[in-house]
Amino acid sequence: MLKGVGKGVKLLPGSPSTMFVPWEDGFYVVDPGSSEDRTEEIQTQAKGKIKGVMITHFHSDHVLAARGLKSEEGIYAHIVEACGIESVGLRRAVTFGGYAPEGLIYHVKGVSVQVDHVFRLPFKIGPLEAVPLPGHTYGQVGYATESGILYAADSFFGDRLLKSAIIPYHQDYKAALDTLRWLRDHARDYRKLIPSHGPVVEGRRAEELLDLNIKVMEELPGKVVDFLSRRPSTAEEISARIIKEGGGNVTVSSIILGAVTVRSLLSRLYEDGKAIAEAGDRGVLWKMNE
Repeated sequence: MLKGVGKGVKLLPGSPSTMFVPWEDGFYVVDPGSSEDRTEEIQTQAKGKIKGVMITHFHSDHVLAARGLKSEEGIYAHIVEACGIESVGLRRAVTFGGYAPEGLIYHVKGVSVQVDHVFRLPFKIGPLEAVPLPGHTYGQVGYATESGILYAADSFFGDRLLKSAIIPYHQDYKAALDTLRWLRDHARDYRKLIPSHGPVVEGRRAEELLDLNIKVMEELPGKVVDFLSRRPSTAEEISARIIKEGGGNVTVSSIILGAVTVRSLLSRLYEDGKAIAEAGDRGVLWKMNE
């Protein structure tokens, strides 16, 4: 059931949640979600009056339910994300580094969804303005309503997801942290912030949740350096150790996803001359540059 979040904007709870923004005689729908059953639910809740479908980024859990949705204008996506939305192979390769079998990384079925309208920033349509929120993916955007509600996609996460994941998934560590800090500085500019996977927050609560996300990210370099000071390690080894020591569930998927963030961080340390990479029997070994 739709829940009002203010000024006619409604939210269909889930992981991710889906935002409905009224416009003329229908709705713009943001991030339909990760279930084929949800397609029918969205269509029902909108009473068949969907103006357009807005996608924040190409991950399967955000686009699966977009396939089959009937709308007047079709699907909109940022130019950097559009190819990943249309190509399941590219979507998997960005994370895995090549072809990945179904179910190895993601719990959501990969589907190809056609993008009808590709945009560049700045971009506005109807009641919505795209807001750049890179880091989780390179072209991720959020959508801000005219009434000051920001659907912030996967730029930050709720408490429970942070606790279970241990290492938040971000393709570019520095860009993700910069985005978090920008959101923290501008949290009060918006009436409410809606993370895809977490509670609707505003005011002080929004700042506290963003502070928690920033804290988790800022602590990650220290953990990585600590492991590398013991012995040279692969990104996957570092990922597994951090997840295990954080009390998370160590699985093939969690290691692969965590290693994306870790590898991005290692790359930044490498650029700064703080870490070096060497070839070894265990693969690419990272160590501190003493």
